[in-house]
Amino acid sequence: MRAKSKISVLFFLLLAACVPDNAGTSLAFAETASREAPASAVGNYIFYLQAKQDQDYDSAIKFLKATIKEDPSNKILVSELFTLLTIEGRIAEAAPYAREELKSDPSSLLAVLVLTVQDARENKYREALNRLEVFPNRDDNPFLIPLLEAWLYAGLDEPKKAKQALEKVNQKGTESFYYFHLALLNDMWGDSEEAEKNYEALLHGPGILSLRTVQTYGNFLLRRNDQKKFMTLIEAYRRGNRSYPLIEEDFFLAGASSGAKKIPMSVPTPKAGLAEVFFGVSGSLADKSSPESSLLFIRFSLNLDPSLSLARVLLGEVLEQQGRLNEALELYESEPETSETYFPAQMRTAMLLAKKGETEKAEKILQNLSQMHPSLPLPWVQMGDMFVAEKNFPMAIRSYTTAIEKIGTPQKSHWTLFYSRGIAYEQNNQWDLAEQDFLQALILSPEQPLTLNYLGYSWLERGKNVVKAREMLELAAFRAPQSSFITDSLGWAYYLMKDYKKAVPVLEAAVSQDPGSAVINDHLGDAYWRSGRRREARYQWRKALDVNDDLTPEDRARVEAKLEKGLDAIGDKITVPEAELKSVIVKNEKNAGK
Repeated sequence: MRAKSKISVLFFLLLAACVPDNAGTSLAFAETASREAPASAVGNYIFYLQAKQDQDYDSAIKFLKATIKEDPSNKILVSELFTLLTIEGRIAEAAPYAREELKSDPSSLLAVLVLTVQDARENKYREALNRLEVFPNRDDNPFLIPLLEAWLYAGLDEPKKAKQALEKVNQKGTESFYYFHLALLNDMWGDSEEAEKNYEALLHGPGILSLRTVQTYGNFLLRRNDQKKFMTLIEAYRRGNRSYPLIEEDFFLAGASSGAKKIPMSVPTPKAGLAEVFFGVSGSLADKSSPESSLLFIRFSLNLDPSLSLARVLLGEVLEQQGRLNEALELYESEPETSETYFPAQMRTAMLLAKKGETEKAEKILQNLSQMHPSLPLPWVQMGDMFVAEKNFPMAIRSYTTAIEKIGTPQKSHWTLFYSRGIAYEQNNQWDLAEQDFLQALILSPEQPLTLNYLGYSWLERGKNVVKAREMLELAAFRAPQSSFITDSLGWAYYLMKDYKKAVPVLEAAVSQDPGSAVINDHLGDAYWRSGRRREARYQWRKALDVNDDLTPEDRARVEAKLEKGLDAIGDKITVPEAELKSVIVKNEKNAGK
């Protein structure tokens, strides 16, 4: 599938409709609890709030149920329980509450969706359709409801009505969803010729193929033993999207083992088709940083098709966004080795273990993945990142070097490898090698602000290539105007060139972008001092000592000394050689004369 701007609008409408606004629930209950609810209800509600804060949602649900048992007429709490059960994927438990909610609020999209999922699980397709037909806000959901109705009609074995419902999605901005689901329907109905036409429309359309489209189409082609078109599909995906490695045919086998005589269909039933609808929405909401809304749709999807492994990986990523790292880790670790998403699940497992400080376990997993897939650089890249975070720069260099050896001819997207290894070299006091890597990264991606910033700043610190460094930092700041550390680098470049008039406003902008950086506050203090603004300089230095401590012990001591004696007595930590400064003056004069 291919996303376009119209889809974004539709998804935000879904977001607003599906996540009830329970803001103020806790306050409202707390204000009335002592007057209207039994003491045991108040106690259980306090335990509920604590469990929710601790992200212990099973306990939270238990305590909230106990609260409602003591205070059953509290509609606010009942609605909160309904939402929480749904978000946690306990759809069968949520269904009775959904029915009650629809009695008082027939426009509740969340209640309608919960009951649609539950009815589909029980093969009650007609009941689900009848409910959607009378839903008062149908016009506000011109994307989701037709997709659901198409698969519900498929569940009733009414292909003509299914296609008629789906036709409503065949509009500019949502046509990719139309062709994707039409391909799945035609494939399920055994019309391979039409299914292939639908997939080809997606393959040759504008935009980037989604991973799930590639997976289902690849599955379709392998079932037809069409290896030529299968390889064409793989190459088309790799050209446009490098976010996921298509490792081997197992990814397309719908859970079957490699070499199986018969390959199962990716989406063999109407229930699985409905799961695809919810999965498609959940991925788009996750991309738009709406984890709670995305979680709702992932839960719907997995309730209908627990075998949808990409949904399980997405569930883990959303749990990570919510800070529920232990749950995400448990989910990733449960992915069987036979799963088509075993590789990404193991990569995420290693990443989370490294975050927890269990580096040896993480390295063992990544080493195992590298042995299973010796041509892939990704395990080695992640090992390099892990070792950099641990400040084990020699091991990081070895890991990145191994990854680079596996990529063959470097492409534009590989700039990150050389950039990352360059940082490891620089931190390991191997500047000449670091410089080579940064230059190579710029050859691959010439206007990448991160590389421009790191190399430009490093040259300034060494008093080297000052004019070029300033130009690079100016370009980096233009490309990433909201980056505080890049803005700081540019301001510091002007400072080192003794252009304090330019340095001050740029460093002020950097401080406004990141007031909590001690380094940036220190830099601004120096610029104020050189501009004759001594009182403001001391204020910034004091602030540098009070905010987040990203200063080295040596720099902290320098700030304390500057407060006591002033910058003139301490002197600048870095000075640009006079010859380099003269080259800047000459360059400025030439520019002024143009």
